[in-house]
Amino acid sequence: MTNSDFNKIICQRISSLRKEHSLTLEQLAYQCGISKGGLSEIERNMKEPRAYTIIKICTGLGITMKDFFDFKEINDFMDKL
Repeated sequence: MTNSDFNKIICQRISSLRKEHSLTLEQLAYQCGISKGGLSEIERNMKEPRAYTIIKICTGLGITMKDFFDFKEINDFMDKL
């Protein structure tokens, strides 16, 4: 597993959570205080989200960092390290 595999998993998680919360890119970007274009690039794995950006996304979604990182794919990734 590589850093790019990790980034792909995280970017997919952001997109998945946004859709689970029935939010558009524009809505989540506004709630997070980040640009719509930046969020779009993150979701498409074109831009690596920094830890602070993930915190802002969690805040915009109304979830904790623990909730954000509590999913099967990240656990599988960790098991392979």
